[in-house]
Amino acid sequence: MALLQFSLAVMGTSLVLVFPGVVRWFFDDIIPNKKLQSILPVAGLAIGAFLIREVLFMVRTRVNSVFEQRMIFDLRGQLHRKIARQPMAWFDKQSTGDVMTRMADDVPATQRVILEGIEQGITSILQIIISAAMMFYANWKLALFVMLPTPFIAAGGWIFSRWVEPRARQEREAASKLNSLLHDTVTGVRQIKSYTAEEAKQRDFERMSGIVRTAKIRLMAAWSIYSPLMTFLGDIGLVTLLGVGAYGCITGLTTPGELLQFIMLIGLFFEPVSRLHGVNQTLVTGLVSAKRVFDIIDHEGEEDLENGCALEHVQGHIEFRGVTFGYDAARPVIRGVSVSVPPHQTVAIVGATGSGKSTLFQLLTRFYDAQGGEILLDEVPVTEYSRHSLRSAIGYVTQDAFLFAGTVRDNLLLGKGDATDEQLWEALTLACAADFVKRLPEGIDAEVGERGMKLSGGERQRLAMARAFLKNAPILLLDEATSAVDNKSEHLIQEALTKLRQNRTCLVIAHRLSTVIEADQIYVMRLGEVLAHGTHHELMQSCPYYAELAALAFESKK
Repeated sequence: MALLQFSLAVMGTSLVLVFPGVVRWFFDDIIPNKKLQSILPVAGLAIGAFLIREVLFMVRTRVNSVFEQRMIFDLRGQLHRKIARQPMAWFDKQSTGDVMTRMADDVPATQRVILEGIEQGITSILQIIISAAMMFYANWKLALFVMLPTPFIAAGGWIFSRWVEPRARQEREAASKLNSLLHDTVTGVRQIKSYTAEEAKQRDFERMSGIVRTAKIRLMAAWSIYSPLMTFLGDIGLVTLLGVGAYGCITGLTTPGELLQFIMLIGLFFEPVSRLHGVNQTLVTGLVSAKRVFDIIDHEGEEDLENGCALEHVQGHIEFRGVTFGYDAARPVIRGVSVSVPPHQTVAIVGATGSGKSTLFQLLTRFYDAQGGEILLDEVPVTEYSRHSLRSAIGYVTQDAFLFAGTVRDNLLLGKGDATDEQLWEALTLACAADFVKRLPEGIDAEVGERGMKLSGGERQRLAMARAFLKNAPILLLDEATSAVDNKSEHLIQEALTKLRQNRTCLVIAHRLSTVIEADQIYVMRLGEVLAHGTHHELMQSCPYYAELAALAFESKK
């Protein structure tokens, strides 16, 4: 398609030179020699050239629009795929607003670089070359005078590009930070309102907006110098042509028709030069955006979801052997942790906030890889399994119970894309969510809102559990999955879990010890280490720290 665009551009650009030749023909031959019979044919030639040029322009516009949208589609798809496959450590260092800016602003800017480079850049250069060739063919001495400013224009463009590039980069980075601040304001609006921090956040926004404004003004100040200066140099060429051409006409070195042809040709020469100033501006600012886009696309840290052996016939025997890990390698979150989970048993992990419980789930699912020790599933290190097959074998209910914008059905189908309505309602029933879903105006097709904000915290958690139940994975991870449900729902969910654990391995993290009393084993963690393990009754006798946690938990329920 790019070749077709180029061919259309060459043909269309060549046709613009027909009219200057026709003008010279009229003034140097038809008018002096009074060739009345030649007027209509020659005029028809000019009209035909104009008509064909516009038809070619129409076709080229259609081709460009298809090419443009296809390119944006492909580029956005590549960027989204790359973002979705980045390891969790990458997201830990990246702001959501910056990622959104790269997708929403930098991708179209990158597209403009490529398209204007083809559409405007190539056609402008072709027109410059063809018109210059015509001028040299007609009168090479006059052409040399006309093109005296051209080297200065080219040098000016190069110099200004180098001057503007850091300013464009600063403006893009400032805009990205502004979008990050706006994203935080929208997602954290309840906290802002609860702490009456509207004015403080407004000051933060205005401060960052002021930085963007300053960066934009500095960028436009540079272009305000560049564009008029380049135009002035082009005007010098036009005045030079008039002076030298007039001298040639007076002395007989140049004909009036030739001068008129040159006047038209110089317009065709410097018009694309002026267009190239705008292309240069787009290229400089767009290349900054393109670099931000391709920084992600070319990033080497992508997760390979398929590398490794397939996990088949899962028994569900999980072992953590002396596992050490830290999100910052210099500060381990867990140290030498060993946990054994026999097949089809429920093992609970308890401890104070920050003891490393959730980190174990992050490692088991290979969101991160352990820095010491090893994790085994069915006697095989999890690093030997492909991430895709490993995660397909795990149903994971996270603490924040995240729901996507869409319907209840959409969120459930994430667990099993081909589930029937009967299976959806069965999963909702197991998670004690069927009753409240039936009360929604549109039932299972009701919109849940962004992040599920149309539902209560408890309702979101039960839908998240239903999604995991629907997946029907042999391993179930519940990270504080009942923390936002009432006592009645908690009791019903525990009954469902009792049925589920008969044929699957369950790992449960809970602060509310009442939810894990019946677990086959309970591991107690403190400051990143396993302090003790056993049944509830055993730990009450042998582990004072667990007994203290239990006393606090049951006291809070009175």
